[in-house]
Amino acid sequence: MRALLALVAVACAVAPATARAATPFVYDRELADVARASLVQAVNDGRPFSRADVERVYVRCYRDKRTFEDVFEDRFGFSASRVVAYYIGGPDLYLRNGTCANIRAFLGGRHTVYTAAAYAILLHEALHRQGIRNERIVTCFANEAVRWGALRFGFGEAQALRARNLALTYSRLFAPPGYFMGAPTCLAMTERTEWPDHRRRDG
Repeated sequence: MRALLALVAVACAVAPATARAATPFVYDRELADVARASLVQAVNDGRPFSRADVERVYVRCYRDKRTFEDVFEDRFGFSASRVVAYYIGGPDLYLRNGTCANIRAFLGGRHTVYTAAAYAILLHEALHRQGIRNERIVTCFANEAVRWGALRFGFGEAQALRARNLALTYSRLFAPPGYFMGAPTCLAMTERTEWPDHRRRDG
């Protein structure tokens, strides 16, 4: 999860179709629901927990590589070439078009290192929305939530564990040091605690 850290108002007197074409992103309600349902499913220690306990998210899927990078660079003043998604407060999550496409591929049954990682990236940003700031903790619980989300969306236990392990593999190979927690440490933490235990206590 690279540097997981844009707001564009289109105010033009143009036809509706042209205005839609000019918008650099679309809100994906399905992926927002997937994120929320996955985080609910990931809390499995028997405590009462429902969608009402998960802060609502809105997922911005950018239309292409250029629009994502242009909006990011205009806002922050540096390159977005190594950024796949980010969160800057509020309910919105900001995702590249390729990340959104890979999440849909994962949900459709294509489980690879990159599709599992994309799913984990969605959950990573959604966990930031829940108030967890520490990147290592967020990355760990996002990877573990891939397992529970996969079960929620109809995959078997073996498939779900494999998907979780693919997400862990992506983190091992590509996560910056500040985001990475070794798999044994991560899995021990997820055995002892659940992600809501880390809300606003780790920053």
